[in-house]
Amino acid sequence: FFMTFTVEEGERYRVKDIAVNSSLRHFDASVLNEQITFESGDWYDAEEVTKSIDAMTNALGDLQFAFVNVRPDVKRNRDEQTIDITFVISETSRAFVELIDVRGNVRTLDKVIRREIELVESDPFNRSKLAKSEQNIKNLGYFETVTVTPLQGSAPDKTILDVEVAEQSTGELSIGAGFSTTEGPLADVSLRERNLLGKGQDLLLSGTVAGKRTEFNLAFTEPYFLDRDFSAGFDLFHMTRDFQDESSFNQRRTGGGLRFGYPLSEKWRQVLRYRLDRTEITDVSSSASAFIAGQEGDRITSSVSQRLTYDDRNSIQFPTEGLLSWLDTEFAGIGGDTDYVSGKFGSSYYYPVAEKWIFNLLGEVGGITSTGDDDIVRINDRYFLGGATLRGFESAGIGPRDLVSSDALGGNLFYRATAEMTFPLGLPEEMGIKGHGFTDIGSLWDADDSSGPGIRDENSLRGAAGIGVSWRSPLGPIRVDLSAPYLEEDYDRTEVFRFNFGTRF
Repeated sequence: FFMTFTVEEGERYRVKDIAVNSSLRHFDASVLNEQITFESGDWYDAEEVTKSIDAMTNALGDLQFAFVNVRPDVKRNRDEQTIDITFVISETSRAFVELIDVRGNVRTLDKVIRREIELVESDPFNRSKLAKSEQNIKNLGYFETVTVTPLQGSAPDKTILDVEVAEQSTGELSIGAGFSTTEGPLADVSLRERNLLGKGQDLLLSGTVAGKRTEFNLAFTEPYFLDRDFSAGFDLFHMTRDFQDESSFNQRRTGGGLRFGYPLSEKWRQVLRYRLDRTEITDVSSSASAFIAGQEGDRITSSVSQRLTYDDRNSIQFPTEGLLSWLDTEFAGIGGDTDYVSGKFGSSYYYPVAEKWIFNLLGEVGGITSTGDDDIVRINDRYFLGGATLRGFESAGIGPRDLVSSDALGGNLFYRATAEMTFPLGLPEEMGIKGHGFTDIGSLWDADDSSGPGIRDENSLRGAAGIGVSWRSPLGPIRVDLSAPYLEEDYDRTEVFRFNFGTRF
């Protein structure tokens, strides 16, 4: 048989008056006005009302009001076709966490799971913290499924949190292949265990061989050093880079480092690092710039650095909303024979303009200065812009340049910005194909001594605009960009087509 549902759309109503009425003692309800996601004069939208209720409930939880109920009281005026909405806040019966029961973790230690739960026994029960705890456990990536269910405890005011997980493999052996405009063909192999011995420790051994780069890394991270929310780890690396096309030299780096990270709050995090490495500038071309020829040889760098980040994005891998900001500073000169101070600040903001239309605005500035006697920043420590950092231009395509040798000299000061819109192409979402429209602007300058013959060093603005298509294919992410500069200098190296493809098996 067939069932037919006939839906008749009624008249649309606009929101007229909005109010918040609270029965909570010693509480000013006006502080919740900023949690309301709509305004007087907007069309009534039940989904926005629900979002406002969730935002108010979370805000009240942050203000230590754990036992509250937010209910919308809607009054309709048919003559004016308007709606008055009053959010009524009242207290509910109190409940406390009696027990947290973790089940299904055959390999992972209990404490690895429990430290991600934002509630402990005897805490007031809080649903927003419950949902956040479940997401924290999922973010570990150790489990196939995670379910956190509140159950009735031994008394009406007591709740048991039932945490059920299903283990999944956390060891990864991957072999990769790909191609990029910058590095040419590439292949990599990595062996990684993200939950070493069930303790949540991360061990990585990787190697990459590309047309212009070879790199080997060993990294270890303990996310909860001394059973505190304090990460600690070390890195060992060896890499070679071919900069012949850009600056007529090759580079070899070997070294290691220590790192420590800790949260300042839910969204702020600080990472401290120490790095010691040996850098060699080799195979300098006989036609290279005199500045680069003078850089040939090896030097030791001993540095300390820090990174301060703010992150409220809704996803780390595929963000659609939120802000990521970072502040990097580094001081080199604790021993070794390299001396400089550098700093970078940047932000990347994501905003959903419409369903599946995501706008991203990124900006970054940076500078480096020598603190040594020679007052010169080495070529391998300078900034370079172009390629992935400034589309429409080749890698190291802008900035100070020796016109005689055509070598890019790098710069000590830079800024860049990107505005990009990601949008659907009308294809099924499961295909993972998206379109992009973007514009990149930036500048790079200050090559220390730029007074030599044939040296061009200008801080003029460069810019390019373009379109692109990305595909999350079964073989790995693929992206193609077409761009054209609209602001450039005559000595810049431009690039119209950019292609990146990579895969892991």
